[in-house]
Amino acid sequence: MAYDYAGSWDSNAGHQANLYPNPGNPAATPFSTNAALTDYLAAGVPSSKIVMGMPIYGRAFENTDGLGRPFSGIGQGSWENGVWDYKDLPRPGATELYADVAQASYSYDNKSRKLVSYDTVDVIKNKVSYLKQKGLGGSMFWEASGDRVGEGSLISASFQSLGGADGQESINNMLSYPDSKYDNIRAGLS
Repeated sequence: MAYDYAGSWDSNAGHQANLYPNPGNPAATPFSTNAALTDYLAAGVPSSKIVMGMPIYGRAFENTDGLGRPFSGIGQGSWENGVWDYKDLPRPGATELYADVAQASYSYDNKSRKLVSYDTVDVIKNKVSYLKQKGLGGSMFWEASGDRVGEGSLISASFQSLGGADGQESINNMLSYPDSKYDNIRAGLS
């Protein structure tokens, strides 16, 4: 789960799913995917057993002057206060931005002083490149109903960056349950 690094529980607006910390603005990146992965690998967890979880939603911050700055309130959301489905972003009046050091995206509305931290297609492509470089087991998302359809889909961007249909590993079922009461399970799901 490489997300929910920032939200309503914090004092400052921050990136919710940044790949790296930003030493120039540490209040915006108190956590990072790279730091978490480094700790897991140092503890002996095989990289192939780690799947990078990515959000298909954004976390909102209101009455803020930007990343790493105090905020007051989280406002509305698509289905929960302060949480917007990716398909509903950026919000009207907001400008989509990219934080190069943290490798994270967000939108900000200067007039309303509303900020939403979320992944974009380009961020997903960067994250998939990172997970391939680190030898991770793959990617997963929370939660599919918030995705866009077609070219702007985060799930599709990940799938294509992982090699599309030709890049997917296919392994025969190695599980055996000969005593199962279910015919399909007993037959090995064939």
